[in-house]
Amino acid sequence: MHLFAVLPLLSLLTPLITAFSSPLPCTGTCTNTHDPALLQRGSDGTYFRFATGGRLPIHTSPSLTGPWTYVGDVLPEGGSSIDNPGADDAWAPDVHEVDGTYYCYYSVSSFGTQDSAIGVATSSSMDPGTWTDHGATGLSSSEGDDYNAIDANLVVQADEGEAHLAFGSFWGDIFTTTLASSLLTISGDASPVQIELNNTGTRPSEGAYIHQRDGSFWLFFSSGICCGYDGDRPAPGEEYKIMVCKSDAVEGPYVDADGTSCLSNGGTLVLGSHDNVYGPGGQGVYADAEYGDVLYYHYVDTNIGYSDGQKQLGISVIDWSSGWPVV
Repeated sequence: MHLFAVLPLLSLLTPLITAFSSPLPCTGTCTNTHDPALLQRGSDGTYFRFATGGRLPIHTSPSLTGPWTYVGDVLPEGGSSIDNPGADDAWAPDVHEVDGTYYCYYSVSSFGTQDSAIGVATSSSMDPGTWTDHGATGLSSSEGDDYNAIDANLVVQADEGEAHLAFGSFWGDIFTTTLASSLLTISGDASPVQIELNNTGTRPSEGAYIHQRDGSFWLFFSSGICCGYDGDRPAPGEEYKIMVCKSDAVEGPYVDADGTSCLSNGGTLVLGSHDNVYGPGGQGVYADAEYGDVLYYHYVDTNIGYSDGQKQLGISVIDWSSGWPVV
């Protein structure tokens, strides 16, 4: 979701495609949406949106396109119970429903450090005031570790029911590990498995989201410079963009559309800057009843402004007709 102000040109990634569709329209509060999570409540059809910052803000809407309204936060006053300097400013929520319970995985950290941990909160409805913060999952990192324990994503294997948590940002990039059956902590014998590595420069990959489709696992991730565009915009091509690799197993190996390993700088571009859309990333995939699979993300609207606080909610319909995700 963040981290470094200067990154090298990502020349080893699959070449950029320039033709993208515009995001769906958005009404209401379409900002306050960095690293969004998106989910529809089955009981009444209400859409919920979660985002980075503070105690993890919640917005709701009667439809995917709005109007979005701020209704409260996930975490209680004071923030996460995890003992970390970033406990009152949580990042990158990832929200899923499993057997009638909603799980919100989140990160606490500080910019540019590996002093990080992943926590989890649960709710029966997603409404503000109903969330219980369970604190640390047991997945954390410190200086010198192979990974940075932020940007969690829950993956429950459709065929086996085994739960995994994808995570990682810069350093060794993206990993996955197994969760205990409670989904509240990592498995006692869990050992993180690296599934993606861009070894150029500062290894600028993060924000994994693994989507299951037709027996395959699709690893969507963000690559490049995410933030601070109003102060120092990166060279063209170095800003945030959304990539994808594919595997037959949740722990990999993952390859891109050209067959390049995702552990060897692989990655097929799904969405990059175009028209008034700049630096899309922090993405996820949601199977919507009306639109089908959609890619949701944050982006800068160059007609509005480049600051982090001006980032907009983007939602684009995914076309799978080519065998790979296109928006």
